[in-house]
Amino acid sequence: MDEMRMWFRPVKGIAFCIVAAFFGSQAMAQVQVKRSFPSAKRISAFDNTTFCTAFLSDGSLLTIRDIPIVDLRDVDKIAFNPTGSSLALMRGKKPVSIYSFRDRNKKLFELKEQRKSKELKGRKNLNFFVPGPVGAELMKDASKGDIVPVAMCYGADARNFLVSNSLGEIIVYDTKAYLPQAYIQGKAVATAITMSPNNYFIAAGTGKNIDIWNFQTKELRTSLPMPAEVTELVFSADASQMAVVTADKRLTIFDTKTWDKVDIFDKIGGTLTSPSFHPDGKYISVVKDGNAIVIMNLKNSVPEQTLDENPGGVTGSRFFVNKQTSDVFMLSNRAKGLVFWDANGLNPFFGKLMSKEVDAKMNEWVKMMQGESMEDYAIRVNDETRLKQQQLFAQEVATELAGDRISIDNPFVGEYDASKNMLNIGFNALPAIALEVPSNEVGDFKDGKNLKFDNAVYVLNDKDEFELAYVEVRNETTNKVYIYDNIGRTKLTALEADENFVPLEIMQQASREEIQLKEIKEAVIEEKKQDKLITENTQIDVRTEVIPGVDANGNKILNYKVGYQYEVINKEFSAKEDFPSGGYDIERSNAAMSLMKIIKNAFEGDFSKYLSEGKQVKVIVTGSADASPIRGRIAYNGQYGEFIDEPYYKDGNLDNITVTKASGITANEQLALMRAAGVKNYIEKNVTTLDNTKNEYEYHVEVAKERGGEFRKINVEFVIMDAFPAK
Repeated sequence: MDEMRMWFRPVKGIAFCIVAAFFGSQAMAQVQVKRSFPSAKRISAFDNTTFCTAFLSDGSLLTIRDIPIVDLRDVDKIAFNPTGSSLALMRGKKPVSIYSFRDRNKKLFELKEQRKSKELKGRKNLNFFVPGPVGAELMKDASKGDIVPVAMCYGADARNFLVSNSLGEIIVYDTKAYLPQAYIQGKAVATAITMSPNNYFIAAGTGKNIDIWNFQTKELRTSLPMPAEVTELVFSADASQMAVVTADKRLTIFDTKTWDKVDIFDKIGGTLTSPSFHPDGKYISVVKDGNAIVIMNLKNSVPEQTLDENPGGVTGSRFFVNKQTSDVFMLSNRAKGLVFWDANGLNPFFGKLMSKEVDAKMNEWVKMMQGESMEDYAIRVNDETRLKQQQLFAQEVATELAGDRISIDNPFVGEYDASKNMLNIGFNALPAIALEVPSNEVGDFKDGKNLKFDNAVYVLNDKDEFELAYVEVRNETTNKVYIYDNIGRTKLTALEADENFVPLEIMQQASREEIQLKEIKEAVIEEKKQDKLITENTQIDVRTEVIPGVDANGNKILNYKVGYQYEVINKEFSAKEDFPSGGYDIERSNAAMSLMKIIKNAFEGDFSKYLSEGKQVKVIVTGSADASPIRGRIAYNGQYGEFIDEPYYKDGNLDNITVTKASGITANEQLALMRAAGVKNYIEKNVTTLDNTKNEYEYHVEVAKERGGEFRKINVEFVIMDAFPAK
């Protein structure tokens, strides 16, 4: 879809997908209305993906412009499949059903009870409370003995679907055939459920309690008592935090490593609903009393902005991100309409940006330089020099992020402490600094406009705010220079966070193994050149990286990312060395098969030590295609399987795609997916050390805007979880 030229995409005549024609400009305010879509219907609830939206009105399910998705009149709740392909519908005591978002009235699945009646004999419903008329009817049906669905949600990767019922169960379904995969029995009915984006946890609100289930083991991880009824809960995008709203007008934030409460907002006032984390985790929005949206800053624990939505009717608000452009938006409803807000004006999470950049710089710094001796390397790279270098990088990156803040912050001359000869220089936003100024020179400081600030160095504090660590202040009245130097005494919070720390010896080990990986690469390339299968026009890159993380028990782990990529840089050679135009059979690409040989040799050689039985490995395969149009249809013989509404990531955004023998290949996205599927097929059949590991594959697709074989490349990343366990 052309996201920059279209507002909506009609899909088979009934549904419109929201596209990013408005996903470009930077908002001048913090959060401001981008576009509203009025409705003739009164909206009671909505759900959305990045590009698709649906809402409920008096039991009817519609999308933008009041276009019906189904002709039902008794829908109580909806949950959007994150790929945008379908929606789950809850309709009283009836089984949950899955309907297509593309094809009007097309029922895909109905989640009927799979167990025989004798298996359920003697089972009784548990008491529960759901507010409102819908809840009253549900509780009435349950009191008569009907097993009724109560709450539902999808996993963030669209691979799992959860339904809680009146027996106190949470049933886990796959999303291929919507068959039950597990039954989790709780002590109470879950009236609200959500799943963490990292697939570690299921959080279930059960009255005045939250049950945290380990999704992998299906065992209870912990139980969190709350002061009032849990109404809604949600995880942050990185799964590091969970937000809960309760009936006592309170918003509570939990740390998911320890399950400790890290913030309680009980002064927002009013009934709170629909908590939603900003994608970078710095902010959270809640709806207050149905007539305002409050955006809280989680770094300084104060309201960032309140959006007045009188006369009311707001039932929800949700942040979302277009990952192709990194633009952030918020969707909310009014009584009769949907509103898209541009949230790009909110300050970014500077600490995250800084940490990412510093980590990248440190990963390069720790590598042995060409021609560097072991003795020189040991002097340059050790624990002491690493810390100093990390601090220097942090100051460098923070200063770049801060920009010229002083010039826009209106500095002014503050009070003078004669006992210490310290003169305060204040700013509108930056914390004040104290300059050492002799008493006989204080009179020269009359106006902040006469002060010039040079060579400023910034750091970030706990609240994700910039502070001056060093600056030279010149009083233009006298031309004297005064130096503020707090470097070394400033707390570098972002660097002291233990969860981001990787031991130096592990970083060095990864650096050495990257050299080994490059040697394997060079050996394969030389062999393929000898066989005249590739030339120097096939460029292959290999890399390693250690990524800190936590496991489902909150323990720190170190994951190992091993990446492989190729591209044919000269289009004149691409047809011979890579896929031909319209080709997807991996065995017909000499470049792709060279990459596969490197993967096989590495993982069946030195890297096999990381692939013990049962080890979890995430395999991210990115296939690509150029913009050459596909005229007609490319036959697909089904060699890589049938793909129906397959979850995949296009330009970073989760979407769905279908490729079957019957459909063939008619779009470049499908062609790119088949190239990625060929990689998976090869790995499963040929890399023996991955036979006994627990592998999770994730497809990504990139389609270039340009034409040419040089844009047909493949990237494969293996993330080996907990690769360096503590001994």
